[in-house]
Amino acid sequence: MSKNCLLIYNPISGNDSITDVELLEMVKVEIPDFSVELWETTGENDEDKILSKYEESKPDLVLIGGGDGTVKLVAKCLHKRKVPMCIVPLGSANGLAKCMGINDLEGCWEAVRDFKIHAIDAIHINGELCLHLADFGINANLIQKFEEEESRGMLGYVKNSFSEIFGTDAMKFQLKTGGESFDLIAKMIVIANGDRYGTGAIVNCKGIMDDGKFEIIALNPETAEDYLRMTIAFIKGDLDQVEGVKTWTVEECQLSNPEGAEFQIDGEMMEPTASVEAKIEKHAFQFLTGKTFSACHTS
Repeated sequence: MSKNCLLIYNPISGNDSITDVELLEMVKVEIPDFSVELWETTGENDEDKILSKYEESKPDLVLIGGGDGTVKLVAKCLHKRKVPMCIVPLGSANGLAKCMGINDLEGCWEAVRDFKIHAIDAIHINGELCLHLADFGINANLIQKFEEEESRGMLGYVKNSFSEIFGTDAMKFQLKTGGESFDLIAKMIVIANGDRYGTGAIVNCKGIMDDGKFEIIALNPETAEDYLRMTIAFIKGDLDQVEGVKTWTVEECQLSNPEGAEFQIDGEMMEPTASVEAKIEKHAFQFLTGKTFSACHTS
């Protein structure tokens, strides 16, 4: 007896041209054990519509076709439903999918066929859901420019990166956690559940998405040599060994942002904020993961 699968698809994710018909045919070929229904987001009242569609379909699996923002949207709607979800990586960078060991479409289909479920943590930041990475500073500035230019795909992101990296001033922050307070000067502060960005840069060397903790990472490169060392460390995955990088592993914290640095969560710009409170929710969602996913716990 075939299982029911609801495929929630964002038709404007990324820059690859794949139609809903092509995607549906691909899913039917790759995972024939599932009876698949496709539903498209429109950008209008999607949250209510997704929940209504889920309650109507009661699927055994939810596939999410899109980027990090689409995954966050669907996960938020299905919070507490305990339904297995799997990312179909159709976004520009697909950082969250890569954190879950799904690097491409074939990796998605393999994850569904293997059906290895892991309970994934989530961070709640000022009432917003964060599955992947949030940050103040350099990366948030890049995303802001990316949105203002209405460009999609990695090219639009990368073309602004060099000027942004060298043109960003260090800013003041304050971190409070575990009864301690730390005054920080940094060009970038990361609140990290996952371990890497969609570019492949490994920013959170201690990142494990089911350990009930998250990391705060402060980066303050000052010279060209510092940037070079950090770039190499992003690739090697040993950023925590580089001078100018500080990391805290926490369950909750408060971050003050007195100078008004730009702030983003899972690739979405947030309204200016003077401070954020972040707290982990352990094992908030069930996701199918790829073979390279690093886990503390098995389900």
